[in-house]
Amino acid sequence: MRPALDAPIRTTAAVIDEILATGYPALIVFETPGCEPCQSLRPVLDQLAREFQGRVLVLRVPDASEGWLAARYHLSFVPTLLFCRDAGEHARIKGNPGGAALRAHLEYLLSGNERPDPAEGPRHTLEARFGARAHHGVWQPRALLGAGSLAAH
Repeated sequence: MRPALDAPIRTTAAVIDEILATGYPALIVFETPGCEPCQSLRPVLDQLAREFQGRVLVLRVPDASEGWLAARYHLSFVPTLLFCRDAGEHARIKGNPGGAALRAHLEYLLSGNERPDPAEGPRHTLEARFGARAHHGVWQPRALLGAGSLAAH
């Protein structure tokens, strides 16, 4: 059974490994508060989450400026979009390239056919900070989907 999620999921980096370990296709969007390109990307993500419901998880990590997170995922700009499947990154976009480029990359993620042209868009330089992490108001996969439901795809 595939997860039936028709909106971007706001989560933390702490659960990304668990999600990636399922092998389920995912678009992971790293953003920061106050980032205009990130804010203008949200309606596009809403549309794509509905369009690819049941086929791709669309995840938002709202505070990519945590230093350990920026270092681990090699983030230097926000938004940064990772297209992942089978526990690995298959494509990366820096910035907000618009819906058509994101759709092409999602189709590539699902089909494995010809890789779309590289895409970039408006973005902000990430200023990473190191310190305590806050994890309130975010999605925890087992709480929403139940244990094991992500693995059955």
